[in-house]
Amino acid sequence: MRKSLLATALAAVALGAQAAHADPTLLKFGFTAPPTSWVNTQGADPWSREVMADADGTLDIKIFYGTALGNVANIYDRTVNGVVEISFGTFGDLTGQFQKVNVTSLPFETKTCTEGALALWSLYKKGVLDSEMGAVKPLVLFTFPGYVMSSKKLIRNSADLAGVKIATTNRVLAQGIQLLGGVPVTLMPTELYQSVQRDLVNGVTLSWAAVSIFKVDEITKYDLDTPFGVGPSYYFMNKDVYARLPEAGRRALDKHSGDALNARLAKACQEAGMANRPNLLARGHTISELEPAEAERWKQRVTPITEEWLRATKDGDKVLAAYRREIAALRAAAR
Repeated sequence: MRKSLLATALAAVALGAQAAHADPTLLKFGFTAPPTSWVNTQGADPWSREVMADADGTLDIKIFYGTALGNVANIYDRTVNGVVEISFGTFGDLTGQFQKVNVTSLPFETKTCTEGALALWSLYKKGVLDSEMGAVKPLVLFTFPGYVMSSKKLIRNSADLAGVKIATTNRVLAQGIQLLGGVPVTLMPTELYQSVQRDLVNGVTLSWAAVSIFKVDEITKYDLDTPFGVGPSYYFMNKDVYARLPEAGRRALDKHSGDALNARLAKACQEAGMANRPNLLARGHTISELEPAEAERWKQRVTPITEEWLRATKDGDKVLAAYRREIAALRAAAR
């Protein structure tokens, strides 16, 4: 009996030692942006290092930048299918699958990406977005800085925009440009620079930070602050992979994701958007905003975007009302 107990104890020790020296689980992180982007330098890079440091050697997160493992159009599917374990992407190419999430993109609803990011994550935590999140494990939802129309030609109002080709990266932006009299051309982010350079389009509508990330600012001159909401984004994980992780790995991911990562990215996005304006001015750009009367005209002309979103989104009225409550609460707390 005593020998049996001793053998069992020794086996347990051996298994523990084996587990302690087991190779860490490799998590491939498909990151669809350059390594110099703020969403990496302020997000993915420090986040991944912090997770690994707290995972007791059970995780090895390897980030693959740009289109190495996928692009913004397919990285979500590759996450669901297990081609990558973790991904960063935007919802612009996933509108049909994520109608509710795109509430942040509705025009004239959100003033800053900080409030957009915090409100969006709060909606997720309260279960408002559950119907769209079943296929993945959301590590965080957040938003990008507001949009700027960066162009070769000066655009101050809808009259200046009439008939002008403007590249966009998602359907909502394309709708807005069309309703305002412009000609939208939907492109992948990696196609923007060459399209402007070759005069296939006059300019682009991108987040303030992305204008420099994709080097569009090198070939444009004028920047108009536009009220097209803020683009939602994500870090997703394959939910089956997450479920199979060692307890220490899941614990580290949970600690550094969710609220902590959302707060980090909410702050970083606002800083990135504001920080790029001096950079643009230093390049000789002219930055302008809509006059109040023109802003009201734009608001009326783009109303069909919100109306269509409400028709197309199940419980859209409830989602929009909940989002507005979150925004109102954030603004009240900031006073």
